[in-house]
Amino acid sequence: MSIQPIDLQTLLLRLNQVGQEQSSQRDAVIQGQAVTGSEIAQKSEEQERRLDETSTVDEGPEALRDQEGGARGKASEEERREQQQEPPEEELFRDPDLGQNIDISG
Repeated sequence: MSIQPIDLQTLLLRLNQVGQEQSSQRDAVIQGQAVTGSEIAQKSEEQERRLDETSTVDEGPEALRDQEGGARGKASEEERREQQQEPPEEELFRDPDLGQNIDISG
C-alpha cells in the first residue's frame, strides 16, 4: 500500500507534535521515579528521627522479687529449682560393637 501525498503532508505537520508527546511521556517516567525516590528518602529520615513507643512492658525478674514475701519467696525458689531439674534419663541398650569400626576400603 502506497502513501498518498496528502497523508505525507499530514504526517510532516504532526511530526513536531508527536515528538513533543513522546518526550513528555519519557520525562514523566523520569519525574515519577524522582518523586518516588524523594518520598522514600523522607520516610527513612523520619524513621531515623522518630522514637517508637513500646506497646507492652514486660515484667522482669525484679517484679517477681517485689511481689513475693520473705519466707514464701524462699519456698517458691526451692520449688522452681526442683522443677528445673530434669528427671534421670533411662539408659538405652547400646551394642558396644556398633559404631566403633570404620570401613575405608571402597
